[in-house]
Amino acid sequence: MSGSQALGTFEPRGDHIDVRFERHYPRPVETVWSALTEPERLADWMGVSKIEPRLGGRIELMVDGPHPMAGQITEWDPPRVLEFTWSNTHAPDSLVRYELSRAADGGTRLIFTHQGMPYENSALMLPGWHDFLARLGDWLAGEPPSGDMSYRKMQSAYVEHYKLTGVRLDP
Repeated sequence: MSGSQALGTFEPRGDHIDVRFERHYPRPVETVWSALTEPERLADWMGVSKIEPRLGGRIELMVDGPHPMAGQITEWDPPRVLEFTWSNTHAPDSLVRYELSRAADGGTRLIFTHQGMPYENSALMLPGWHDFLARLGDWLAGEPPSGDMSYRKMQSAYVEHYKLTGVRLDP
């Protein structure tokens, strides 16, 4: 798998958390940008998606999944920054941001943040994002994305490592 397997981190903010993942992908920034912003590429690793590629545009992710997301693009700076509001059953009224930069080896450094995630859903969403970013790494490496997009693969690692208590374990 091309993306790092380091656990994502988070900072508590009241009853919400701000999540951060850092990944390295051995592909050019433009290729990673396409995977994050083109519906045909998003379908390869995240699921059916719709994007109006502009500031203020509508974005819908995982349209074919059990918890589709709808939002609006709040920052559009190709191929560096994509930021959008995120609203679904697990994290209404939150904010997602992808920051891309060229790594020394010619690959891409990705900083992913999800601000305003409800703490009670952290044991669902932290491992979920971990899995999505690994699937993105697989796709960028030219491999079929692994698994069935199941947050359960990493759930116990997050719960145990961060000693998450009082969280939802099932959707």
